[in-house]
Amino acid sequence: MRKYLSGLMYSAIILAFFSWEYSIYLQLALASLTIFGLIWGVARSDIRFDVIIQPYSLMMLLLVIWAFTSIFWVADRTSWIISNGILAVTLIYGVSLSWLIREKLFRQHLSLVIIGIMMVHHVIGWFEVLTNQQYGSAERWSFDWLRQLHNPMLFFGNINDFALLCFFGLIFIMCWHPLDDKLRDMDGQYFSGFRTFENYSKTKTLALVSFKLLMTVSSLLLIYFANARGILFAAAYAMVFYLILHIKSAWLRRIVILFLGFICLVTVLMVYTDILDALWQDGSFVIRYNLIRNGWHHLKGSHYLGVGAGNTEYYMEHFNYYYTGGYRVMHNWWMGMLVEYGLPFFILYGVYHARVFLYAYYLAVKYDSQTGKWVATWLLGFIVAGFIPNTLFNFVWFWFIHNFVFVWFEYRLSTMELTDRALGLEFKLNYKLKQFSEWLERKLVKE
Repeated sequence: MRKYLSGLMYSAIILAFFSWEYSIYLQLALASLTIFGLIWGVARSDIRFDVIIQPYSLMMLLLVIWAFTSIFWVADRTSWIISNGILAVTLIYGVSLSWLIREKLFRQHLSLVIIGIMMVHHVIGWFEVLTNQQYGSAERWSFDWLRQLHNPMLFFGNINDFALLCFFGLIFIMCWHPLDDKLRDMDGQYFSGFRTFENYSKTKTLALVSFKLLMTVSSLLLIYFANARGILFAAAYAMVFYLILHIKSAWLRRIVILFLGFICLVTVLMVYTDILDALWQDGSFVIRYNLIRNGWHHLKGSHYLGVGAGNTEYYMEHFNYYYTGGYRVMHNWWMGMLVEYGLPFFILYGVYHARVFLYAYYLAVKYDSQTGKWVATWLLGFIVAGFIPNTLFNFVWFWFIHNFVFVWFEYRLSTMELTDRALGLEFKLNYKLKQFSEWLERKLVKE
């Protein structure tokens, strides 16, 4: 059963990051096979409900239910169907991942798959940069087989989406590390940062550190060449935050954070007029600003319940209050979430993000958890990076990143033997959730 679901998961991940126009149908087929495997596993008692029912799974289930309910007020039902299909696929893969990730071998292989995907996209990105063909039309490609791919940033079609993938790879590579001759997951007691491995030979240590540095520099340069200024800024302050997490002294860490915050505040206050002038002269910023204003009008028109799953583009096209240069996509993950799914779910989603970030930061500074450092750095960086990409709601590759980060963190949190209870209410809620899962499992067995 585990091999069956693992094979489906690896296939789905590779397909998501190397997709084409009709690959969503293959994703639906793989998701259907995954449902069959999950039901079979539950029937055989191989899969327990307390393992797959996690806070993240419940949040995604609520999103799917709310998105499905929006059928009663959506204007474009075709887009609604597509959006609900992608959300359903995300939920199914998230539940499957919640069970699979508990096996060490799967975590090792999953890390290798993610790193392999990043390496392939880096090679493709550098080919596009070095041949000076990354921003041109399809006709500028030199080879017929490349000319058929149509997208300048291969498999993405948008340079900001490609830059976001490079940003995720940057954070993951900084935190990933093996130990001895086996690839281990990111646990606090293992390697942290770029220090030398205790159990590694000098040659292996040099090779690994060189690889991490090469991928880090490559990620930053590709983000720069993609001209994704917002994501480059997010990468810069995320890396600074990651380094701050390695400061052992709590008071020194707070002093550094306050000092850097003070420097940033003074800098902004001194040059904010120049910054605003530069932004208003940037046509891209003006269009993004007007997209947000249009989105806010549509949100108010829906009584803050959202325009419905997949319907933002319809409203942007047919009810355009402010000039957007013909753009229909929100170009903003956070505003897109608010406009499509409404204020109630946006608040729930924001609370969950805050909860995960606070826990990740707590595990990073209290227990030196590498997973905590990785998740906290990614979530903090994505606060800004989420304002930049074209649109992410209809891309399975981003939802895989979404699942990967939160499911991995939920697993690590469940296995940590914490010596105190900084957020006691959270542990009580998790305990009640586990009791409910066990009750549901006993109920189904009796029936």
